[in-house]
Amino acid sequence: MALWSPLLARPSQTPISSRPSLTLFFLLVGAFVLTLVPHAARFPVWLSVILGGAMLLRCLIEVHRLPLPSTIFCSIMAVVLAGVIFVEYGNIMGQDPGTAFTAGLLAIKFYELRSPRDVALIIFSCFFVVMSALLYDQFLELFIYCLIMMWVLTALLLRVHAGDLQQDYLIRMLGHSGIIFLQALPLALVLFFFFPRYTGNLSFSLDEAKIGVTDTVTPGSIAKLSRDGSIAMYVRFIPPNIPSTNRMYWRALVLWQYSGGAWTQGFLGGGPATPKDVPAAPESSAVLQEITLKANNQKWLVALDVPTTAPINSAESSSWATLLNGNIAQLSIGKLNHMVRYDVTSSLAPIEETMSRAQREAALQWPNDPKGEHINHSVIELANHLHQGLTDDQEQEYIARVMHFFRGGNFVYSTAPGVQGPDWLPVFLLKTRTGFCEHFASAFAVLMRIENVPARLVVGYQGADQNPYSPDVFAISQSNAHAWDEVWIPSDHLPPVTSQAGYWMRIDPTSPTAAAGAMPTASNNDTQDNLAGQINHQDTGLFGEYVPAWANDGLREMEWRREQVDANWDSLVLSFDPETQIQWAQHLGFGKKSSLGLGVTCLVAATICALIFRRWMMRKAPVSPVENLYAAFCRNMARRGIPRAAWEGPLAYTERVAEAFPDDKVVLQRVGDIVARARYGPVPADTAAHDHLKALLTATASREKR
Repeated sequence: MALWSPLLARPSQTPISSRPSLTLFFLLVGAFVLTLVPHAARFPVWLSVILGGAMLLRCLIEVHRLPLPSTIFCSIMAVVLAGVIFVEYGNIMGQDPGTAFTAGLLAIKFYELRSPRDVALIIFSCFFVVMSALLYDQFLELFIYCLIMMWVLTALLLRVHAGDLQQDYLIRMLGHSGIIFLQALPLALVLFFFFPRYTGNLSFSLDEAKIGVTDTVTPGSIAKLSRDGSIAMYVRFIPPNIPSTNRMYWRALVLWQYSGGAWTQGFLGGGPATPKDVPAAPESSAVLQEITLKANNQKWLVALDVPTTAPINSAESSSWATLLNGNIAQLSIGKLNHMVRYDVTSSLAPIEETMSRAQREAALQWPNDPKGEHINHSVIELANHLHQGLTDDQEQEYIARVMHFFRGGNFVYSTAPGVQGPDWLPVFLLKTRTGFCEHFASAFAVLMRIENVPARLVVGYQGADQNPYSPDVFAISQSNAHAWDEVWIPSDHLPPVTSQAGYWMRIDPTSPTAAAGAMPTASNNDTQDNLAGQINHQDTGLFGEYVPAWANDGLREMEWRREQVDANWDSLVLSFDPETQIQWAQHLGFGKKSSLGLGVTCLVAATICALIFRRWMMRKAPVSPVENLYAAFCRNMARRGIPRAAWEGPLAYTERVAEAFPDDKVVLQRVGDIVARARYGPVPADTAAHDHLKALLTATASREKR
């Protein structure tokens, strides 16, 4: 007990009268819980349980008006929380641990809620927590939710500053808060559309988790994305060349090195990147795209396979992005931590190029150390069996045999192939024969390399969704994530192992497997719709099996409408970059040098708003009828030789006047009381105060005349 007593605050130090009312307290608790809703899915289960239990205990303490813990106890809990967050995340800084730590500190702050200052601090902290949800996603529904929560929190803040009165119901405070929001709306719109956008790079980073495809592909890494329906990017094609969706392979990254059962970029991707000159695509096969890519905390950009120009972002410098070896587009500096929009040109036809020695070595690499890491001997025997009777310059025949092996080998396309370790390759090829696109593409590339056919793995997206309500915009989801292969085809009539001139031919071993249970006869063409195969194998759940067709059609219609709104939201708001702002400014007549004009416009608008606000603050409030009568009373007393001093309030002044007129002392004190209540009392004031005061002053004047 001696140890516990210092941890509880004494009631005399935290009187009940200083704590918020029960109404305000429960409104505050409800608002706090609602601010955590957008973060609930990202919080660890133990943190959600602890926060819920802590708030339930705090409600019981407040209902029974028990003493609150001391500051020492709250400090100890904060230190413990920091330690647990560090153990969970490995850090207390960053987006995820920082949000979780702030939420925990706010829950602890409820245990030292002793004054209006503490209430205001919690409300302002809730503003920060709810808005931090936009660091993860910026879809329209979340933005609306954040606005609603800011509206509610502002209403609670108004109640605190109004004195936490019982008559200040939430609905009434919401009305006042809504008026404030409407007053701020014009200024917010002016700043959004006209305030010059910053185009530089910020050094501050939140170390966000990577989203979508990554630079390491292991069995199951892409399968995890197959159920993620979130949008990765939007694409608008510029006529005349618009490919069909089954020909849309969106290139993100080329992986060269296979080791430990995983694919990585290897030394070609890890070393200093050297920009690669790519021949321009023929006009007949050139495809122009405007891509809106969402933040993924990666350094590479996505383009239709195969990009022939570096992406161009007119809001950035010409060196914003480069085209690197492997025909991949990449940011020159930093990572993609915000949505961007850029133009890029691609070619649907293969690009003739020259293979360097480093590329050949990387494209033929496979673990072959008998005393160390090596490919299972059964896999090598399989490759030799498939290549039997072929020469080194018959690579296309070997490709056809491998594809025939996949077609006739009872392979199954599945998003849940089971747990497979680093030695997954022989298990997949010779036992389970069940896998997702990364299993097929990885196995195909290894089989090619074993027989000295240069091959590499490409990751990105395949297919697209075309919304009938936005026919010029294609949406690519994370569930479109895909892996395929590229094999070197010589054009100098030399074997692939020694060839220098040729092109990389796309081979998608998943395509025939995904589209149907049995392989079609074609081995490499663009007639198979890979995306349809992926969708067919996804778990449809209740809405796919038990909902009637008409209901599914209605749900699909709603989904299309929502995608249309989402695309417009991304295009008009989230993608409102400096380029779009400059275009708007030019339409409004600011000319080419629009940044200076926009800055001057914002400065003039801010000056006008400041002058209007100053005039509004200095305005004189209308004088109430009670104040008019009191002013007349003061003038009358001044003529009688008892002027009111500037510092005297109504109570002090009427008390001094009563000393000069003792016969009217009670009436004069009543006059001072009425004026003081009308001036400083609760709102709304007594409507009968004017009539009562007028009657008292009339009666006093009548006695003076007699």
